[in-house]
Amino acid sequence: MKKTKRIILSGLIATMALLFIGSTGRLKPNPVEISPKFEINDYAWLAGHWVGEGFGGVSEEIWSPPADGAMMGMFRQLNEGKLVFYEFLLLDEAGLRLKHFHPDLKGWETKDEFVTFDMVEYTKNKIVLKGLEFELMAKNKLEIRLRMRQGDNVKTEVFKMKRS
Repeated sequence: MKKTKRIILSGLIATMALLFIGSTGRLKPNPVEISPKFEINDYAWLAGHWVGEGFGGVSEEIWSPPADGAMMGMFRQLNEGKLVFYEFLLLDEAGLRLKHFHPDLKGWETKDEFVTFDMVEYTKNKIVLKGLEFELMAKNKLEIRLRMRQGDNVKTEVFKMKRS
């Protein structure tokens, strides 16, 4: 019983000290920002057929509407009218996972491997992942920014996409 009283008394003293310090203005705690839970339906704006330029050619990305907490996407890259590669994409609250494929559908990654872009933050019109961002610039304009490491350098490829 004495131990419980000491714990309660210690808690009260700590709380009073924090209130006193806060009221004197000497130490003010930073307010904690609580992010709302990621809701895939908030990003239904991504669904559709997007075409733009990137990697020196034509980039095309197609996203399905949200279903069961995720969105499925496909990407293909054409340079000088020739297919360079495909990607299969999955976006959910954890981030984005993708697999690359050669034009003949042979995978770049092994059977059980995939590339991940972890979720960093999100707003109404923007999804920020580690190394990748999707930003709705206008109703039918999307900007995708992909950061890639090449040796010691980091390069950002910007895709300016239009809904077709």
